[in-house]
Amino acid sequence: MSAIISGYLTKIQLGQTINLDVLLDRLVEAGYPRTELSRIFSSTKLGKTRYQVNITDPVAFTNLVERFRPSGHAGRVGAALDGDSHRASVSGAYLLMRSQSHPHPVVALYEADYWHVPRAIASVGVIAENLENFLELERTLTLVAGLLHRAPTDIELIYGSGNQVTNRLNTAFLETFSELHCLFDVDPGGLRMYATLRKQLPALPLRFLAPDDVEQRLRCSRYSLSEQGSQDILQYAGLSPETDQIIRYVRRQNAVLEQETYLLTVPGEGMHA
Repeated sequence: MSAIISGYLTKIQLGQTINLDVLLDRLVEAGYPRTELSRIFSSTKLGKTRYQVNITDPVAFTNLVERFRPSGHAGRVGAALDGDSHRASVSGAYLLMRSQSHPHPVVALYEADYWHVPRAIASVGVIAENLENFLELERTLTLVAGLLHRAPTDIELIYGSGNQVTNRLNTAFLETFSELHCLFDVDPGGLRMYATLRKQLPALPLRFLAPDDVEQRLRCSRYSLSEQGSQDILQYAGLSPETDQIIRYVRRQNAVLEQETYLLTVPGEGMHA
């Protein structure tokens, strides 16, 4: 946020037009009352979002410039000093893993440009997005072993919380598996993560795993996407036969739920169901 504010203040100093509404919102988020800001700036609206801004309190404006001036330090440290640590990538990464032979989770740690792995790992990696699947080791290994036609002892279960697993720092470690597969949620987020990993790891066999009865499970869960979500998943069509089938199931289930909702909400229509 500091870098954004500093950029706007620099443009004001140079006499350039800015979106003043955005600047004021950011300054309010940083703790400056709008009444105070109204004493520092005056403006002339030139367009829908463009303002010519004049400085009416030079001393207060100079204090703002100094407050949000970039620290000059690089990386995450500099971003933290600027109060904006999320804009910079972290210098390390980690992955949590467990297997049938080693059920207690261990951490593979990327630090100082090197991956540190505390033990030998199984040859087939399966990334579980859902924590419950990661914790239910035996049930999950039985499921994925059946889908992959591999022995459970061949499989290393990797916890892929949120988008963490798609961090590019993980690529070198994930490439050490002979196969890598994804047990992701059947939703746009899961499809997005799978698409990202396919781009990052083009040389690895990479399947989107789902139970054989996934369509029945979708019906039982009453899972439904928004209209926008139902359109969004179409961008992932063609990734793989498995994901194409998932997209068909999800959109089909959405259509059924939308029809049921219509019949329940339109007077008289429910009698014909």
